Amino acid sequence: MKHSIFSHFLCYTCLLFACVFSAHSTASNRYYADNTLEPIQGFAWDWSAGAGYYIEDSYLIGMDSYDDGIELDLSLAVSFDNFYLDYDHNQLSGGLVIGYSLINKYNWELDIIGANAQAGFGQKGLGFYNNGVVEELRGIKKRKYDFNTGLRFTHRFDGSQISIEFLHDISNAHNGWVFNSFFSKIQPWRNWEFRSGIGFSAYSADFTNYYFGIEQSEVTLLRPAYKANASSSIMLEFHAEYPLNQDWVFLAGWLTTLFSKEIDDSPIISQGYQHKAKLGVRYVF
Repeated sequence: MKHSIFSHFLCYTCLLFACVFSAHSTASNRYYADNTLEPIQGFAWDWSAGAGYYIEDSYLIGMDSYDDGIELDLSLAVSFDNFYLDYDHNQLSGGLVIGYSLINKYNWELDIIGANAQAGFGQKGLGFYNNGVVEELRGIKKRKYDFNTGLRFTHRFDGSQISIEFLHDISNAHNGWVFNSFFSKIQPWRNWEFRSGIGFSAYSADFTNYYFGIEQSEVTLLRPAYKANASSSIMLEFHAEYPLNQDWVFLAGWLTTLFSKEIDDSPIISQGYQHKAKLGVRYVF
């Protein structure tokens, strides 16, 4: 449920801008305690790049049960005083976040953030590259990527982090709300670093119906009308990283998302869960 064209455009634009400067920060995932989404003095930036092999299954009906391939990983962090932009593509729960730090004291933080929650899709399914119209999805309207803004509350302690977000769509996609909560733990062991997390998200009825509801104009003999109430999901994540040398890092990850009945019952959903795994390397500049 991640990454939009807008996200990629913004990241590459900021990357070009950042190359003019020479300060230093760390690209990171906002759900983990070592993220750098906090106030600094002046301008700082950092980025890393890599590639990996992934395998995932799709929750949309008609899509391949398993999809795999090679994907490029780019992570970028840009910050200026209380403003920050962070794009994490190393970890499976990562994504784009733009924010402004309101309060940062004693490991307690309150931020205004903007983030994408749901990838768009249509007759051709998910993704930028596909093989044409999926017959089981033929005739459905295009669902757009959303972009949500709101408040993010965070507490860090002993390599762990608890975060709570309440966001509202401002992209005119579904105009609904999204609630995210996530607990994560970073555990070093010898030269390994293990990252684990569990999250719970709730979605408004507007969100659920926009992406997974079926309007009368989309009805077919095999696709009945469908209207849902608010929905939810649970996310489980595990990552492991190992430094191969001074510059290269090996990484492996697994992400499972479990959807509530309101999503699972949709006529365009084939299963109430999604798994994704990856193996790769990244170069730290």
